[in-house]
Amino acid sequence: MSFLEKLTLYLRTKNRAGFIDNTHLQNEILMYMPRLHSFTFYISTDNTVDLFHDVPRQDNQRIVTNIRQQLMANIMHYTGDNKAVYHIFSLPFVFDHLEDIGNIFPDTIFSYVTYLLVQDIFAFNH
Repeated sequence: MSFLEKLTLYLRTKNRAGFIDNTHLQNEILMYMPRLHSFTFYISTDNTVDLFHDVPRQDNQRIVTNIRQQLMANIMHYTGDNKAVYHIFSLPFVFDHLEDIGNIFPDTIFSYVTYLLVQDIFAFNH
C-alpha cells in the first residue's frame, strides 16, 4: 500500500490489544503510506477496562490535531460494564453512520450522518 494516494476508511473494531488513537494512526498506519495525500477516516475501538491504561491522555470532548495537514477529532464514550468506545475521525465528518456515542457531543458538525445511535449509562438531561 506504499503507492496509495487516496484512502477512505470506516472501521469499527472490538477487543483488540489497545485503542487506535492518533499516535497509533501515525506510527502504525500512515508511516507505511508515504504517498498518501488524502485520508478520510472514522475508526471506532471498543475495549474493556483492563486496557484503559492505553486510553489516550487527551481531552475526551474534542481533539484537533494535524496529521499530514489533516484535522481530526475524537470522542471517548464509557459504556459501563468495564467498557469504553474510542472514536477517532477526520474532519469534516463525511460518513453517514455514527454509533455508540454518549450524551456528551463534541463541538463538531455531523452534516452527513443519517444513522445515529446514542446511548449512555447516565440518563439524558433535557
